[in-house]
Amino acid sequence: MADVRIEKQALTIKLSLFDQLIAFHGSFHIPLAHIVNAYVSDLEDLQLQYEIDATNFGLLKTTGVFANPDGLIFVDVGSGDCLVIETRGERFPKIAVQLRDDVDPNALAHEIMSRIPDSGPIE
Repeated sequence: MADVRIEKQALTIKLSLFDQLIAFHGSFHIPLAHIVNAYVSDLEDLQLQYEIDATNFGLLKTTGVFANPDGLIFVDVGSGDCLVIETRGERFPKIAVQLRDDVDPNALAHEIMSRIPDSGPIE
């Protein structure tokens, strides 16, 4: 699970200590100007093809770096919907994370999109 927060002009994605250990990666701090899209998806729609540096526990947990048709993607997803962040100028063009049960991924994706500089109005 990840804790995703908008702090000033950046998006911070903090992974749990357990997820950091099995994903071989720490947390993310991404300037909002580097985010091009935020949306909700499920694991199957991410089209993961090749494990690069990852841990896969089947249906329980998938975490680490994978390749998909769009390039590299960092994934920390269990079951259910996840938040997907598309970036430019960052190490990973896509980051997909599972949120806590008390956080609505649709509402968070909408909030992120509304805070992106020059993204235009969101209806």
